[in-house]
Amino acid sequence: MVTDEAEIVRVALEALDAAIGSGDAAAIAECCEPDVVFIGSGDGEEAVGLEAFRAMIEAITAHVEGGSFAIDWDSHGAELHGDLALVSGLGRIRAAGAMQRFDGNRYRLTGVLVRARGHWRWKVYHGSEPGAWA
Repeated sequence: MVTDEAEIVRVALEALDAAIGSGDAAAIAECCEPDVVFIGSGDGEEAVGLEAFRAMIEAITAHVEGGSFAIDWDSHGAELHGDLALVSGLGRIRAAGAMQRFDGNRYRLTGVLVRARGHWRWKVYHGSEPGAWA
């Protein structure tokens, strides 16, 4: 069992990224609680529950075919409270193709992980790319 706060977040982020990238419903379910809440900054980037989360990922993937999107993390970590981890992270987006418009933008993360069945699973994931001031 991973217990270092930064390592907990790194492992959870890598597992979720791999699951989303593969589109494997079972892998996504392994990374998330059944009532996971996902909130992004883009239109349509909201989901409550695994089915809604999978449907949201499918819809987004259909719009960004041939594009790539990754985060180079400047920092991320968690504050542990028993079987809960309050997560935060800051980074910069690395994107290409259909996602090129996000390349170089800041990325912010807050979330909650729950320790279940021997590993940490996402209960809440809130990621955003800040927009320019109007």
